[in-house]
Amino acid sequence: MTGQFVDLHNHTVYSDGVDNPSGIVRNAKMKGIDILAITDHDTMAGYEEAKKEAEIWNIKLIPGVEISTKIYHILGLNVNPKDNEFQNFLVRVQEYQKEICRRRIKILQDYGVPISMEKLQNAFPKSRLGKYNIFMTMLRDPECNFYIEEKHSDLSPDELFTFYLRNKGVAGKISGENRYVSSKETIDAIHKAGGIAIIAHPFKEIKENIRETLDELVNEGIDGIEVQPFYGDKNNEFRKYAEEKGLVITYGSDFHGASFYRPMMGRNGNLAGEKLVERLTGEKQ
Repeated sequence: MTGQFVDLHNHTVYSDGVDNPSGIVRNAKMKGIDILAITDHDTMAGYEEAKKEAEIWNIKLIPGVEISTKIYHILGLNVNPKDNEFQNFLVRVQEYQKEICRRRIKILQDYGVPISMEKLQNAFPKSRLGKYNIFMTMLRDPECNFYIEEKHSDLSPDELFTFYLRNKGVAGKISGENRYVSSKETIDAIHKAGGIAIIAHPFKEIKENIRETLDELVNEGIDGIEVQPFYGDKNNEFRKYAEEKGLVITYGSDFHGASFYRPMMGRNGNLAGEKLVERLTGEKQ
């Protein structure tokens, strides 16, 4: 076997996952992963905890993050977690996302849901805040629980999330202008911090004019494209483009926890070759 098995896209309680970083590391080892990246949204707060656990389990941990831009999510892999300029950049992105949360919460309050920004921040004081954090706050807050039991006792948690916070839900789409960092600015920040910039799950955001759109991202400096084997043939056109252009191809599960439908990767379709391993780790195989 040439190469190593990777899962380079995972989330923890520091963004919208349900597991702590140590738990992600342990699960990855038991699934047979050789190289792991924790890529919480817009924060690297879980890296040090994960690193300590990775040393215990003899698994290679790559510092990573998933950054929210206006259209795309961009993975920064092998970025320097101690780069102050990059960390300040992430704080700015977190603040933009927090403001979107405030607007979602106002919509939910107007609808009658007894949620507040204070409840959200008390529930997740160390996390980058997003809409799944709002949802988890609704599930754990006593007042919200009472409201849900009265209004939606017949809905499963997933159906409840769809009703309130998926794109067609009560607070799923936020109208008006929101502040975002650009994809070019994000790619440049990742590069300045020593990392490689990867377009995450491109099949979710790029539905038409695929090659033209990818050409634009290449011109902005994107290094590679993520393949998520769970989604099968949806990856095909993006993989083909990456191979033609000589771009990096990374593999990830986008794992958020066992309660989500996407499982953590094991050893199926995620074997990274020597060039990717060297790019990620600096180690020749």
